[in-house]
Amino acid sequence: IASFTSPSMTSYKPSSSLKSLQPQTAKSITFATASKANPTESLPSEQKWWSNKFHLGPTSQIPKKKATSATSVTFQTPSAGSAIISHVTFAPNTIKGYPYQMAVVAGPRVALYGGTQSSSLSRSLARPKNSKQTEGKSKEEQFTLFGEDNSTVKPDRTVSTGGQPAHYASYHHDGRLLAVGCDHGYIKICDAQSRATIRTFSTHGNRGGYTIRSTGWLPEGGKNKQRMIWSAGDDATLRIWNLSGDMGGAGEGIKPLATMKGHGDSIRSCVHFSYGDKKKGNYKSCLVSGSYDHTVRVWDVESLTSASNLDSDDNDNCLSVMNHGAPVETLLIIQSSGDDVPIIISAGGTVIKLWNPLLGECLSTIQTKHSKTITSLSLATIFRADNEDKDIESGVDGMKNISRRLISAGLDGLIRIYSADSLFSEDNEEIDKGEKYHLQYLHGVKTSEPITALAMSPDNTRLVVGSSNGYVTVRQRAKYVPQGVKRKNRNEPRAGTYSYFMRGASVGADADDHIVMLQKKKKLQKYDKFLQKFCYGDALDAALNSRDPRAIAAVLEELGRRRGLITALSNRDEETLEPLLAFTTTFISNPRYTPLLVGVANQLCDIYSNVCGQSDTIDEYFEKLQLHVKDECNTQSILLHLIGQIDAVMYTAETANKED
Repeated sequence: IASFTSPSMTSYKPSSSLKSLQPQTAKSITFATASKANPTESLPSEQKWWSNKFHLGPTSQIPKKKATSATSVTFQTPSAGSAIISHVTFAPNTIKGYPYQMAVVAGPRVALYGGTQSSSLSRSLARPKNSKQTEGKSKEEQFTLFGEDNSTVKPDRTVSTGGQPAHYASYHHDGRLLAVGCDHGYIKICDAQSRATIRTFSTHGNRGGYTIRSTGWLPEGGKNKQRMIWSAGDDATLRIWNLSGDMGGAGEGIKPLATMKGHGDSIRSCVHFSYGDKKKGNYKSCLVSGSYDHTVRVWDVESLTSASNLDSDDNDNCLSVMNHGAPVETLLIIQSSGDDVPIIISAGGTVIKLWNPLLGECLSTIQTKHSKTITSLSLATIFRADNEDKDIESGVDGMKNISRRLISAGLDGLIRIYSADSLFSEDNEEIDKGEKYHLQYLHGVKTSEPITALAMSPDNTRLVVGSSNGYVTVRQRAKYVPQGVKRKNRNEPRAGTYSYFMRGASVGADADDHIVMLQKKKKLQKYDKFLQKFCYGDALDAALNSRDPRAIAAVLEELGRRRGLITALSNRDEETLEPLLAFTTTFISNPRYTPLLVGVANQLCDIYSNVCGQSDTIDEYFEKLQLHVKDECNTQSILLHLIGQIDAVMYTAETANKED
């Protein structure tokens, strides 16, 4: 009998030796360096630019202790540990002088970051890393794409999806509304400011449907000026929804404006483009969808109206079908300056292809050298100066050139940067077709973390990378300073000036700050000021002039506590004594003031009994006071007699009950 050992048993490990998986937060970067054997070498000038501006390069290329150097921060979303970063996008507009708001889709919520200068993300990017923390580390360890987790970065707002995992988010052109694609076929329209869910659409009603992988907004400006969105997902169906249509329920019974079928597998990406002129009558509005069935389809959506509901399996609205040759993961639209028809860039597997959407013609195929699936594509616009190195040495301000770069990222952790200048060149006749659509490789960087999302802000100042372990890294570009022009130093305000004491007055509160409301100091009344000066008579006169019974009673009680009541009541003439007697006569029968005013009346009678008969007005008030007191005493006497009679009746009743 031959003995053998199972391969699975040789690799067996006891449960005590197993450790829970922890997200790795410090991964080194490998750069594509120049070599004859490596055809994907980085250009030295491009490598230096990305190293200086975004710290995507060797440590030797990164400037040290420079005020304009790039900054970086790595953080986890509120759903960290339970969900990957599915999608990252930026708002299309912002207030002048403020950064663009960033939406990170992960788990059952969409986290919004960096909409203001006072947000935690902006403040973290404004703080340079402490050089003491990097002492003793090697050059490779000092520079990492996914650095240490910064727990101080908190979202400005979080948009909840009601427990449904979110996979995609798209901003409206005004930056206020947010369309979120979720599991089970739900599309939620949320307000990015108030975080409220305005509408909810469902592809299969309450039964639940397939996951929504892509959402977006169609341009407004048709005949009916309708606000429409599209949705596509794992059911291989592209749907158009009318946001201003039937408002009955949360997607229950609401049919899409149009349903376009033709794909044989999940739709992973969908983008919109338009071309032509409405005045000339050649305007077209189209949607491009990429699917796991290896195809890219172009759909005509210009003819959609509120009355039409296209729900069929035919391809009447499909303008062209293009075979990518691999499952399509993401799409990108490039509107070239020379042609009216834009260029579609599709990424699937490890290949990037350029297409003419109307003819269905493949313009170029790019072998990216990715070893795993490409997950994200992004277009960046950079500003560079001619002879940048020479200008720095000579102090001359060079001419700035605009360059376009295509950035790709994949599950292998590889980021590739290509030149897209030829796609935007106006001299199309002079450039050969093969050279125009050939995107030259310029620079690359690799990390061991799989990259699931990548985006560049509209102002090309922030590069965001999301990984499969829930970490997000934001690289903020170094500020551009014209060569030969010195940066003006901000003079600190001189101590003792108004500007010095008002420092930080305009800084707003952060989302996680505890706000303490400071109560303003109340303004003192006249009688309060007189009481502080121990002018008791003046304080009582000021209270009487206010004609507020509660204020007068409060002043009298305070005078009684201070033993200054006799001082305040004495030495009064006819004019100052009259309002005091009038108040005492009017409110002495009020149960609220009776205990206080009885003592005041006794003091007045004792002090001014010798002057009776000298003033008719004063005598009249004393007579009224006597009548009020006499009437009140009679009333009290009658009430006491009544209480005695009631007590006698009650006693008789109780005695009779006891005898029975």
